[in-house]
Amino acid sequence: MRVLLVALVGAVPVLAQPGPRDLLDAYEQQLKALHETAGPAVGCVVVSRSDKYPAPAKLPDYPGRLGAFDADAFRKGGPDRVTLAHKLDLADPGSVTDHDSATGVVIDPAGLVLTNFHTVDGATKVYVHLPGGKGSYADIHAADARSDFAVLKLLTPPAGLKAVKIGDTRLHDLPSGLQNVFPGKLVAVFDSRTAAGAVAGRPTVTIPVIGDVKFPTWSQFMQETPQSVYRYGPLLELEARAVPAVSGAAVLNMDGELIAMTSDTATVGGGEGGRTYAVPLDQCNRRIVEVLARGEEVEYGLLGVVAEKVERGGVSVDKVSPRSPADGRLFPGDVIRKINGQPTRNFPDLLYQVGSSLAGSRVTLTVRSDGKERPVEVTLAKYGHSSPVIYANRPAAVFGLRVDWASVSAQGGIGPQVISPGVVVRELVPDSPAAAKFKAIGENGRWVVTHVNGTTVSTPAAFYAAARDQATVRLTALDTADRAAQPRTVTLP
Repeated sequence: MRVLLVALVGAVPVLAQPGPRDLLDAYEQQLKALHETAGPAVGCVVVSRSDKYPAPAKLPDYPGRLGAFDADAFRKGGPDRVTLAHKLDLADPGSVTDHDSATGVVIDPAGLVLTNFHTVDGATKVYVHLPGGKGSYADIHAADARSDFAVLKLLTPPAGLKAVKIGDTRLHDLPSGLQNVFPGKLVAVFDSRTAAGAVAGRPTVTIPVIGDVKFPTWSQFMQETPQSVYRYGPLLELEARAVPAVSGAAVLNMDGELIAMTSDTATVGGGEGGRTYAVPLDQCNRRIVEVLARGEEVEYGLLGVVAEKVERGGVSVDKVSPRSPADGRLFPGDVIRKINGQPTRNFPDLLYQVGSSLAGSRVTLTVRSDGKERPVEVTLAKYGHSSPVIYANRPAAVFGLRVDWASVSAQGGIGPQVISPGVVVRELVPDSPAAAKFKAIGENGRWVVTHVNGTTVSTPAAFYAAARDQATVRLTALDTADRAAQPRTVTLP
């Protein structure tokens, strides 16, 4: 038997190791597959800010409804319009030199294209040129200046439109998996800029490595810079020699998944020339893109703490805002170490993770106090900001009334702010029953609705659930401009 075993072992063939040429061939095949998969989904976004387009027959239902341009109909207005029609027609590749352009990537085969907010900011018309001579005018489905993301909606999506899958990008070890984006990682960058006055027939691809993953510091956060993700969020630094500073280019992993998007306005430490940065589509930014893809407003999360002291391995709580999500759950001296398993090393980390967790979401904090750690679950309120937003899908008004989180009106002061109970009156549609009723009791007040038909409401979702589809609603309203005022009853309609 021993002789037989030796003979069998000796008969096992030794597998040949792949040689350099085999590895090179496999690498080339992978790049070819990447180009075939992702290439058709990367297009050139051409943006006009001209005021020469014909005015719409009626006002659009939201600012992003830009519509298409009928060049043939425009020319019929007179011979002086022939040349102008050519310049205004973004579908004509020859007109691109008269307008701005950047890259965009299809994220939904129904015709949704992801690009940067600053690319389409102030646009009057947008057209997306896709490989193979395809393309379409587009509306701004939703856009958010704070994250610098915008999602476009093609008006006439080409048949067989391909989309790029958004990957599971992890900058840290998380409960969902180990870190998979790091310095030295090989990526593919697809860019579809205009060149020599023409739209490229197919995107350009470069294969750089990620040079560094930049996380903001407290000193960078405190600089007087615009309130955007570039102030407090992480950035991927790409090889500048391989990838010029462009906006909207798709950064893919070797599986063809979208893991980041470049931006020519992203800077670190107040501005660094000659660098190329990309915003990672980690779990934080991925949530924001998902909201924009639904055409909704990004409602950033609010915890309600003042954190002035930075601890090693976390953020120390200094004060807690009354009636905030943190009230009664966090206390001065607590150190917030993680949010949903993601480390919070400084206040920019905390702002990034809490904000992108979104209002109304329940998050788990890992908190250290008295040398021990404990989990703390909170449901976030909404963080108010002044950055521009565009979104197609708004909640239906209740007799002309739209509301918002009360937390947005309790910001901007120094130190912790008291959050009023209820929901704040956000909009009164002109000539509506709500506009008339609130005007009768003093429209200059900062009104908060605490009850609908006797039911307490503390979030917009609760308000709409209680008031929608009701023949009559009885609102209990407080004027926060007058703390001594008694509650008022407003009956609609």
